[in-house]
Amino acid sequence: MTVQIRELAPGGYKRADPPEYSSWSMMIQRCTNPKRQVYNYYGGRGIRVCDQWLESFQTFLEDVGPRPSSMHSLDRIDNDQDYKPGNVRWATKREQANNRRSNVILTHHGQSRNISGWAREIGMAPDTLMMRLASGWSVERALTQKLRPIRRSSP
Repeated sequence: MTVQIRELAPGGYKRADPPEYSSWSMMIQRCTNPKRQVYNYYGGRGIRVCDQWLESFQTFLEDVGPRPSSMHSLDRIDNDQDYKPGNVRWATKREQANNRRSNVILTHHGQSRNISGWAREIGMAPDTLMMRLASGWSVERALTQKLRPIRRSSP
């Protein structure tokens, strides 16, 4: 895929950069510019951008591909590894939220999910599941014990 950046459109005005260009540029800023507010979470903790992507937006775009929709943004699959081929994808906000370093991963019957993923699957509020675990419940009990029905007093 070839993308011309800021080429002159008919009439002589500059065409806007593709949305992938902004993602590429911000990725580089997060990892290389100590003046950026989020630098400590990226470059400041050792996250780098591979040399071929630092040097070429075109190479980045060829490796990662076009953004599927405006609902997707750049995400590292393994948050402890660099921005490099094989570790970057376009992801939705939900996918990115499920991929945070701070997530607690629970394994039950050979399947691993974060608390939000398990709560969605079993039809429980994430806060309820977290409270059960914080109260010392086993993962098995927290995920399998049925919710008690809410008793409402009659007027």
